[in-house]
Amino acid sequence: MGGRDDGRLVSNLAAGGRILLAVEPPEILVRRTPTMEDRTRVLAASAKLQVAKTMHVSSAAGTDVTFALGDYPMLEEYGFVDAPGRWDHWPSGFLATWSNEGSAEGMIVLAPGDILLPQKSYVTAPITLRLAGGYVRAIEGGYEAGHLRDYMESFGDPEAYAVSHIGWGLQWRAHWSVMGFYDREATIGMDPRACAGNFLWSTGPNNEAGGTRDTACHIDIPMCGCTVRLDGEAVVVDGNLVEG
Repeated sequence: MGGRDDGRLVSNLAAGGRILLAVEPPEILVRRTPTMEDRTRVLAASAKLQVAKTMHVSSAAGTDVTFALGDYPMLEEYGFVDAPGRWDHWPSGFLATWSNEGSAEGMIVLAPGDILLPQKSYVTAPITLRLAGGYVRAIEGGYEAGHLRDYMESFGDPEAYAVSHIGWGLQWRAHWSVMGFYDREATIGMDPRACAGNFLWSTGPNNEAGGTRDTACHIDIPMCGCTVRLDGEAVVVDGNLVEG
């Protein structure tokens, strides 16, 4: 989600409408037909995220970043709309929230194999993003870092650099490598977005969560190999989902 059409979507949902977005090839939809087990897993993780005050993310590649939590609602995606006013993806299976305004601090290092969306591309060389005061303040690296800077600058909007939603993947039937086998117009990358044990963060809008940012620039960035901790308790360790 994210962008300037969100106001209309929020209005429809507030009126009790249900929206299920399905934009993937048929074989992916079949492989990841949502189940009640998916719902149970996402809601169990959500119960932990709802009471957490901080999220800390680290990786062997150099990521070391902290987010304050608690001001925004949960984004619980498990693949079906079972209540009035609900929005979801099919296929899905991930959990997110939005960090408190101005709280994101630290460094995120994208390693080879991490993914940029909507570019739908796998990173081939490290990209370092320095965060301060809730915004990306610097993007460092080689060609791909420059390409990312150019893309974000093209919007001419400082809110494009704000941290948007943050969370992790919970879907065991999602596969990291699948996106590379499809034409870019055939998929929106729901496999890497939901892949169990990923760290998924984004830049740009927060208006779907009740915030004021409605910038048109929204980049989702799934990362593998990260450790995610809520108030010091690990929910993902080196890209491996912790359950139970």
